[in-house]
Amino acid sequence: MTDKTQKKTSPKKSLIIKIVILAICLVLAAIAGKDFWELRHYKETFVASEDLTEVKWLSDYVPSLKGTWNDGPVYIFDSGVPGGTVLYEAGPHPYEPASILSAYVVLENAKVTKGRLIVIPVASMSAWTEGMCGDAYPMFYHIETEWGTKQYKIGDRYTNPLDQWPDPFTYVNYPSGQQLAYQDIRNLNRTYPGRANGTQTERAALAIVEVIRQENVDIAIDCHEAEILYPVTSTYVAPEKSLDIAMMAGMNLSATQFLMKCEASPKGLHGLSHREWADYTDAMPFLMETPEVFIDKITGPRTESLMTEGKDEFLQKATDAGLTYFPYEEDFGTPMWYRAGRHLSGALEILFWANQFDPDLGIEMTWPSYSDLEANGVGYYLHDPEAPENKDRVQYVYHEPVDKV
Repeated sequence: MTDKTQKKTSPKKSLIIKIVILAICLVLAAIAGKDFWELRHYKETFVASEDLTEVKWLSDYVPSLKGTWNDGPVYIFDSGVPGGTVLYEAGPHPYEPASILSAYVVLENAKVTKGRLIVIPVASMSAWTEGMCGDAYPMFYHIETEWGTKQYKIGDRYTNPLDQWPDPFTYVNYPSGQQLAYQDIRNLNRTYPGRANGTQTERAALAIVEVIRQENVDIAIDCHEAEILYPVTSTYVAPEKSLDIAMMAGMNLSATQFLMKCEASPKGLHGLSHREWADYTDAMPFLMETPEVFIDKITGPRTESLMTEGKDEFLQKATDAGLTYFPYEEDFGTPMWYRAGRHLSGALEILFWANQFDPDLGIEMTWPSYSDLEANGVGYYLHDPEAPENKDRVQYVYHEPVDKV
């Protein structure tokens, strides 16, 4: 085709095309924006156990968090009987949602007869307000109950960039001076012990450390999930002062219920809860990792089914080739009840052995176990927030805005 035969687009027609393209882009942006807004502002609920005695906020411990998206609720169950204090912390990485689900089971069913229980269901609230960028994650997953379907969020690993930006070229942990990847400045479990004049993430880390200090926590449990291609999966990680308890708990669980390994917290690896909680507080810390195949990098599509059932043919092939660190079976998978149940029994086992090592510790509390969820499903232990008998016990889990709602 020669230049003479080419037809030029008229200015008017060109303008119309540009307007149409712009309109399409605006419509797509509005659709995407609606989804982003919904995930960021969605509030989850639970029906609190009758043993709940007080609700505080992370900003009560570090006031500079007030009005930020990293503030969040802290639930306290005080038996009124002198005894030890336990912290059950979940959601440090909200793209590991079985930890948060296990915390809801504790919050709805805990019975505390001696000592105190403190539950932080979502430790990294800002990271809970976005999905994992670039991985096509579903926004929500769903749990079936006797009274209907319950919807829960799937979050991110890092504080939302809307709340903390930009990242440095290299993140330097305070006060150790250890250099970490740039994005770890938004990773709650790399910023301990935190600092009051630091980033939002560092302030949230400090607030959790202050919960442990100010509430005189004896046992501090940090709930995580990990890929089965990662060596530290299905594992307790504990520092020196907690290691004997973790070893006994892991051996007993492996012999009676499910595989649970044990690893010593490296002294030179800074920023993580199991290290810094040990060094900066009097508590005995424990980190627990459950196997979550959804975050393995060689799976098929990242669907809600993969999150809730954990069945994937590619991971089965990797397991058959001896490349995984967990005895994975595709027919069973790693269902949500299984992962939440591991956290629940993993924590109960820690408390049992803590009392064995120190009978004066005086911790008496219960909640549903792995075997309970295996028999009845996780939905059985979630109560209907719409039921009239539960209306006075409904709690909303959300960030702490400037004006409480």
